[in-house]
Amino acid sequence: MKRAIFLLHVVLIFFLAACWDQNLLKDTQLVYTAGYDQTEEGDIQATTLAPPVEEGGVENEVTVTGHSMLDTMYEMDLRIAEYANFSKLQTVLIGESLAADSVYPFLDELYRNPDSNLHARLALVALPAVDLLSSEIETQKNKSEYFKGILESSELTSVIPYMSLQEACTIIFSPERDLYLPYITYDEKTKRAKIAGLALFHQKKFTEEYLNTEESVIFNILNNDIEEVARITRRVHEDRNPEVENWITIEVKDAKSNLKVNRQLSKLRAEVTLEIVVLEYGQNKITNKKEEELTNILSDLLAEDIRRVLKKLQSSKSDALGLGSQVASFNAERWDEATWSETYQQLDQEVDVDIKLISTGIIE
Repeated sequence: MKRAIFLLHVVLIFFLAACWDQNLLKDTQLVYTAGYDQTEEGDIQATTLAPPVEEGGVENEVTVTGHSMLDTMYEMDLRIAEYANFSKLQTVLIGESLAADSVYPFLDELYRNPDSNLHARLALVALPAVDLLSSEIETQKNKSEYFKGILESSELTSVIPYMSLQEACTIIFSPERDLYLPYITYDEKTKRAKIAGLALFHQKKFTEEYLNTEESVIFNILNNDIEEVARITRRVHEDRNPEVENWITIEVKDAKSNLKVNRQLSKLRAEVTLEIVVLEYGQNKITNKKEEELTNILSDLLAEDIRRVLKKLQSSKSDALGLGSQVASFNAERWDEATWSETYQQLDQEVDVDIKLISTGIIE
């Protein structure tokens, strides 16, 4: 008898332990996309997209306002029949109004919330996030799949780096490096969003400067962060006819970048080595002489691109490449967090680009 009672207790404990903390799917609304703005009063406006219940259905869009991140979640639960669940969050869109002030409290709350998906992608949008999420989008997919998709495709072509909530917080918590985020615009004519490049931050605020898509590829090369596909198209001639013969498209197969700040904190030297293949060139044949000519032209053009990107970073005080971290680690006696921004802006540039052309023609 005692044995039977004991076994009954074990069974009851098993069932209690297995279900007391479950969030049943039928009681939750999975949020795939979230956008955040700051109102004129300083409150936070949150807009969320939840997937349709049935295939081909309409996404559930909800916009609420609260005094804090947790307050917006509370307000959201008051307006939906289920519990808002952010564990499957795919994309977080930040409006410029929120980034005009420090984004630290906002990101910190998202990061520390146990319900947040730390692998969700982050991006800054050039308009209020609520407007972008409410805009008409010409796509066969639902909006959540669309925003996630344009970020993923731009990552694969090395236009932007993969920037998750976890990665962004790792950067923003460091005093020796500035944040950078994919930058999204919206085209009223085509009814589509577009990756415009990389938004630059300084001291946790958006600088109102961004690198365009050509410049952001150069940034990723400098940051040693390119994917399998990194394509660059440049004008290498001025006098060819037809016009297409003035242009070349290359693919970077391998890239190594070495950035060094000298011990006097007066000069930044960038050494970049690229292995490239020619994907398209207006002239049919590339002889040895032509190869040397093209590599010299491309080296000069890309060196100038690098100088322009570095100058834009310096002028906006955005140390997105983490040069301050290098100084703090290897030149600690000269590192001063309070004056680094001014020192960083005054660094002279020395750029050296070495290009090796490893193949020509269309590559299968």
